[in-house]
Amino acid sequence: MTSNIVLPPADTWAQRHLSALIQASSQEDFNSAFDLFISHDVKEIILNGDKVTREEYKQKFRSQVFDERAATVTFAGTVASGKDALLSGGTGNIGIFYTAKYFEGIVIRDAPVEVDAKSSINLVVEHDPSLKPPSLPGHGGFFDGRRVFKLNQVLVDARPPVAGVTSQA
Repeated sequence: MTSNIVLPPADTWAQRHLSALIQASSQEDFNSAFDLFISHDVKEIILNGDKVTREEYKQKFRSQVFDERAATVTFAGTVASGKDALLSGGTGNIGIFYTAKYFEGIVIRDAPVEVDAKSSINLVVEHDPSLKPPSLPGHGGFFDGRRVFKLNQVLVDARPPVAGVTSQA
């Protein structure tokens, strides 16, 4: 007896992969989550108005947190467009507004430093033709070849002020 795996629609897929990226607790987990989210053949990445490479985006995204111990993400809104974006395994244009709360390993006055990052991110999610499903004899295996091919993100990292330290802007 076989059972079909139901893939999530594109908006749910994007939220899950973004959550995995934000909540990755090790460099290895982050690298894996990043590769499952952003295509190696990504066409365009815009971060805060600047065009960046895939590797630059990866470094900038990971450097948001100096010494992260944990993170949570709250989605304030998600929209999807495209003829099959809301269907199982669908692709399309996804817009997400989220707040990520990072709890760093740095402790001040017996509490970890918390950093809130607010973001609006627009994604173009497509099936990646460079990825091939696993070929296991007698098994189809679970495979979701969707990846982000275009990304435009506005990201604001709101680090709380440290008592006794003034900012020179």
